[in-house]
Amino acid sequence: MTKGIKIAGALCILFLCSLRLTGQVLPVPLPGGDIIQPFGLFNQFFPGVGAGFDGLNADPHGINNSRTFVAMGYTAGTATDSNGKTYNVITDIRVYQGDYIGAVPTYGAGGTTSAKAHGTFVEI
Repeated sequence: MTKGIKIAGALCILFLCSLRLTGQVLPVPLPGGDIIQPFGLFNQFFPGVGAGFDGLNADPHGINNSRTFVAMGYTAGTATDSNGKTYNVITDIRVYQGDYIGAVPTYGAGGTTSAKAHGTFVEI
């Protein structure tokens, strides 16, 4: 394949992945959350102990009005780039699966209607 065909194929995939699915029920984010400077408000809490965490009883869900199972994993370590520079890396990976009440876009200017749905979400 030529370089042009590869680029066109990649652009088609990106375009198709960016289209909204018909009838899609969008999850509603959790109200509130943590403020992380300099980025601002995250609609998320960070369960755990230690610096930057909200305690063991913090809500692990990132989706409001949901009855879902949550799997969470935190990792920490170092990564080295091709020039030999070392970086500290911390990850927060969550998977949600279950029922939720979300929002279906139905009106102009951001109007929505509530709808029940079932889904699986991965947050990295």
